[in-house]
Amino acid sequence: MRGNTTITITTINGSKSYTIDEMIKGVIGYLALAIGAIFVLGALAIYFLLGEMDNYQALKNQHKHLLLTNSDLEIAIREKQGQLLEISDKVTDIEAMIGMPPQELPSVSARLDLARISASERMLMLRSIPSGMPTEFRGFSSPFGWRNHPLRRQREFHTGLDFRGPIGTPIYATADGVVELVRPNRTVGFGNLITLSHSYGFKTLYAHLDRMIVNQGQFVQKGQLIGYLGNTGYSTGPHLHYEVRYLNRPLDPKNFVEWDLENYESIFEKEKKVQWDSVIKGIKWQWTLLEQLSSQREQRSLESLTSSVNSTSMAR
Repeated sequence: MRGNTTITITTINGSKSYTIDEMIKGVIGYLALAIGAIFVLGALAIYFLLGEMDNYQALKNQHKHLLLTNSDLEIAIREKQGQLLEISDKVTDIEAMIGMPPQELPSVSARLDLARISASERMLMLRSIPSGMPTEFRGFSSPFGWRNHPLRRQREFHTGLDFRGPIGTPIYATADGVVELVRPNRTVGFGNLITLSHSYGFKTLYAHLDRMIVNQGQFVQKGQLIGYLGNTGYSTGPHLHYEVRYLNRPLDPKNFVEWDLENYESIFEKEKKVQWDSVIKGIKWQWTLLEQLSSQREQRSLESLTSSVNSTSMAR
């Protein structure tokens, strides 16, 4: 029949003929073309994705290289800081040997009457400058100062204090301040890292964290939860690496961890690299300003209340 296609199938049992309409034949042809097009497009997509995977791998390798470079820079900076501190100590020893008088600052007591610092000013100072524990105390795993690095097996200056603890232990800000840096990094260097900027030139650093729950630029209060202890970066086990810096110079955090109202004056003799007389003057000025602002608010409130009472009396 015209317009039809006959297909004959022959088996051992005989032959059978089937007729397919030309329309069906066209549909089958289009389907074949569509399947072919899908196959070609799929092949092109696979080729494109393979290229993208190569680019991704290259970017990943570049990122890893940058992380390693950044970690090496961190290590180099800490080593140079340690060398500078060591040179400074050697210069002091040489000066003592040749009879030169030491260049240490006189005690705070000689420059400022500590008895004149009020309890409120002391409380303000302990909130503004790092003090107390950044985490629940379970012992120290590494002190501040020179040591043999547990991974690199070489002598270097440890610029912080390492707190032992299980992963997930809460970490708290040790003073009011602003979150200066939140750096996620689970593989090299300090790992997940937070730095806080405090008043009067102080900073604190919290490294090897498991999780961080603050954002850069955020204001935090003393005792506020900022993250959780972890084992990220170059670390031999779960711990918190904690640093206290003054004008970017690392100080022994242990002096600040032990500092509270009961031994308020001890910090001034333990940590002589800080211009405490200037800091205390700043604290007194800040407290005076707060008192003045509070007095002005009370005066305005009193005037407003008096005006309200007088208005009520006149209305009667």
